[in-house]
Amino acid sequence: MAFGGCGPRFTNENLAVVDEQRIKLDKAHKGLSPKEVESILGQPTRIETTRLPLETQKKEVEVVRYFYKQDGETIELHFVDSKLINAVPRLKEPGLVQAAK
Repeated sequence: MAFGGCGPRFTNENLAVVDEQRIKLDKAHKGLSPKEVESILGQPTRIETTRLPLETQKKEVEVVRYFYKQDGETIELHFVDSKLINAVPRLKEPGLVQAAK
């Protein structure tokens, strides 16, 4: 039995909510935490920690990357100090390929 297609699904509307919350909290100098993202999108498919060089300084910061996979697409989110730091990408618009019924 394959369970790859089971589990919670997210939509561009969910991704837009995450991005709107990120912008709102950035303005308040708070930032959106991984747990807040998970409350909207659910558990990520994969989490990894890596180092990211700072463009303005000669040092690196630790980054946690969340990967959400759905229908062959991957959404990648980056967190620094437990705050979402990137705009949230959207899923490709359906319609190019129609599902068989």
